[in-house]
Amino acid sequence: MNNFWDTITGFSGQLEEWILQLTDSLWIYPWMYILSVIDGFFPVVPSESVIIASATAWAQTDLPWLPGIWLAAAAGAWCGDQIAYGIGRLFDVTKWKMFNSEKGKASLAWADSALEKRGSTFIIAARFIPMGRVIANISAGALRYPHRRFMGVDAIGALIWATYSVVLGIFTGSLFSDNLVLSIVVGVVAGVLMGFVIDRVMQKIGFSPPDVPDLSKEVDAPADDGDKNDAASDGRDNS
Repeated sequence: MNNFWDTITGFSGQLEEWILQLTDSLWIYPWMYILSVIDGFFPVVPSESVIIASATAWAQTDLPWLPGIWLAAAAGAWCGDQIAYGIGRLFDVTKWKMFNSEKGKASLAWADSALEKRGSTFIIAARFIPMGRVIANISAGALRYPHRRFMGVDAIGALIWATYSVVLGIFTGSLFSDNLVLSIVVGVVAGVLMGFVIDRVMQKIGFSPPDVPDLSKEVDAPADDGDKNDAASDGRDNS
């Protein structure tokens, strides 16, 4: 297992270095988009660090074109999040082994509560945590969080995330370039505050909290009478 993660992290580092070699090429923009898309559902791809480094390079050399980096990152992040949402919606997560444990059931219950009570905060803040955004977006799909609302809130989150990454690269890239944990913490705080404001605004203009099913109960739900009768009849047939 350690060899697998060493391979993944080594590949990620090589990919990041290769992408940064394209800072003076037009290819940097489609690759930035692709990285951000993949990062939405496979978070070992280092999209944040590439955005920050690209913005830092712009501050020093005027290349690459900063609005292009920002737009590619935001669009890619939004599309990647929609893919994660679709994965959660298409596949029954209650059948996944990771959700059959006590911790798995607790995570479903937590996601259910977070999405219903503070969905905007949850979705936006999670975008700043590489694995957190994947779990949040898959959970949103699995819990049938309203897709239109998800798309709108996630668009705001993707724009904030891209803006934050670019600004960090311009003004504080040299300070935080070797401390991604600190940059993530700052991003989470900013995302929580912004999400709180968005939730309040949505409530003021008439958007009520969405109803989402409690999947943690479905994991433990016993078979219904129809299933029991089918099982009994199968037993009689086999006897």
